[in-house]
Amino acid sequence: MTALHAQQLEHALTEQFTGIVAVDDLSRFEERIRRSSFLSRSLAALAIREFTGYPLERCAEFVIDSFGDQGIDAIAVDLTSQDPQVWVVQAKWSSDGTAVFSKGAALDLKNGLELLIAREYQSFNAKLTPLIPDLEKALSDPRVQITLLPVWAGSQPMGAETKEVLNRFCAEYEDSLRLRTLRLQDFIRILRSGIAEPQVELKASASAADVSPIKEPILAYHGAIGAAEVARWYEDNHHRLFQRNIRNPLGGTPVNRTLVETLRTRPQYFWYFNNGITVLCDKVTMGPRGDVVMEGASIVNGAQTVASIHEAYQQAPNIVARARIGVRIISLTDCPEGFDHDVTRTTNTQNKVEPQDFIALEKVQQQLRDDFLLRLRKTYILRRGEEPPQSKDDGCTLREAATALACAHASPELSFQANMDIDLLWDPKQHHRLFPLHGTNAVRTWRTVLVFREIERQIDTQRPQWEGRVGTLADLGRLLIAHVVFQSLPRGWQKVAEPDWPPVLASTDELVDAAVASLIHWFDEGYGPKSQVSSIFRNAERYTNVAHSALATLQGGTQPPPLAPEYRASERERQARQANAVTVIYENNALEEGTFLEFRPVPGREQQQLTPWLAADPRRARATWTRQRRNCLVWAVDGVAYSPTGLAQKMLVEAGYRSKPLQGTRRWFVPQRGSLVDIADRLRQETEEEEEE
Repeated sequence: MTALHAQQLEHALTEQFTGIVAVDDLSRFEERIRRSSFLSRSLAALAIREFTGYPLERCAEFVIDSFGDQGIDAIAVDLTSQDPQVWVVQAKWSSDGTAVFSKGAALDLKNGLELLIAREYQSFNAKLTPLIPDLEKALSDPRVQITLLPVWAGSQPMGAETKEVLNRFCAEYEDSLRLRTLRLQDFIRILRSGIAEPQVELKASASAADVSPIKEPILAYHGAIGAAEVARWYEDNHHRLFQRNIRNPLGGTPVNRTLVETLRTRPQYFWYFNNGITVLCDKVTMGPRGDVVMEGASIVNGAQTVASIHEAYQQAPNIVARARIGVRIISLTDCPEGFDHDVTRTTNTQNKVEPQDFIALEKVQQQLRDDFLLRLRKTYILRRGEEPPQSKDDGCTLREAATALACAHASPELSFQANMDIDLLWDPKQHHRLFPLHGTNAVRTWRTVLVFREIERQIDTQRPQWEGRVGTLADLGRLLIAHVVFQSLPRGWQKVAEPDWPPVLASTDELVDAAVASLIHWFDEGYGPKSQVSSIFRNAERYTNVAHSALATLQGGTQPPPLAPEYRASERERQARQANAVTVIYENNALEEGTFLEFRPVPGREQQQLTPWLAADPRRARATWTRQRRNCLVWAVDGVAYSPTGLAQKMLVEAGYRSKPLQGTRRWFVPQRGSLVDIADRLRQETEEEEEE
């Protein structure tokens, strides 16, 4: 049966993905290898389809499998969710259904994701380039939800050691990283439902569902259903449950996290706290014992509830199984035309009330708004939907003020929460810490906002000089940097006389640089220079420890150690210039005529500027080596030979940006061998070792 299922899967992949999933990069390989790679890549694309519901063509665009994929076959990103979502896939194919997912494959997947999180995009092949802008936005958000997705065309479950590697890795990232798997039997279930136009059949046993019929004017059932049954629906069908819905689950939003918490701690009350779910189906049948079968089913309201039930059930099945969920099952048999769309639209149309809306009613906020107007002649915007100030000089919003005050607060906990999810600041306890009733006034609040804006401006100004882990710290940790700077200002800075106020703002320049140097020093000291910087912003203990250590250095009058050379863009460029890579490679005849090279911009602003331009025409990132001492790269766009640096500068200008001093040898890569600088460094090292012998 396993071999038969593998044949069925191979046929379906061939039928659905031929002409969509490309293997043109493997043209020099024999047909057997190209065929196996096509099926493996198609399997990865199908896995993306299963979890996202994206069209097949788009799923194929997420496939990066090739030389230099760093153990990752596909990467999908969803920025439409309140919390960005990323799926990272590695696929294993076998035509006889014997594929397994080994410990080595798990380690490759883990290492590949670590490179992505560390923004080492230049380590990957050019297929990643079009995905970088969305991937960068997602991974820069501390609320991102990442799913590791190993998939294999085999019936054997993942081994204990392999699973332990991935579970331990997920534990390092707490709630931000989760593990999901698909193997042969899961793909067969997908095939039976249909890939292009899935038909979902849901079942609810009489013991799990307690529903009663409504026969007129349209057949429907209403009642309650057990959480375990709903969790199984999601486990078996994923996005296909929501094909008629206006949206898929949004990930770990604050509301969804609250649902999970209720299910885990008070499952018996879940029915009372939740609006339940609505299921549309082509046909509903109730058996004589009360079993319900729903053909062509789709959940059109309650996607977040269903996903949260599944998440909670994964964590605590015995507890969550006690929960009941309200359910409406509506049959579309003999219903009026367009009725299904009307149900979907009306059940999802509502004005959502946000926690901030309640905070806007607080007395202290009303007083602060009046104080801004009367004392400063400025606008303080409380409510969502109100027109913002015409310019920054005219005032600020409650959201901006709360963020600034959270950073200025003595406790790093508040800036950590603001960085994770600003809605956490609307909790009444936190709100009163930020806006004490008898200690809040317009002058103090406005000055805090002005300092916060100046810190952000300084970070933007200094950002181009930072690379590597420091660049990641600057992008993800603006509020942490701001907290350290605020605490380093002279005591009483909010109350200084007006003539002494400009020097306060001016002092942020040096303080930002010192804060960044101190923070990265203590993070490296405490957690190791290869640890993931992004982990600070998901772990309150790490965040607090690093903040306190950095402040102790700055407040103690001790200068933090200078940034290491690998963190300074100017130093990296200087080292690349001194490497004289082209000459070393030329003299050693280390690259064959016609060797293919890829352009990979330096992470940070350069990458943000160039990536969309590169993605618009893949030829722009391609060149071939020609044996010339200087103009050694022939650009795929015009067939002209350039020096690596000259071509990189030309590309920057053609993309619409000003040329800048840079070293092209850092940016041009030979797949699987590294940049031209890397290749030259290895050649020099080999020469030195031979001389020592």
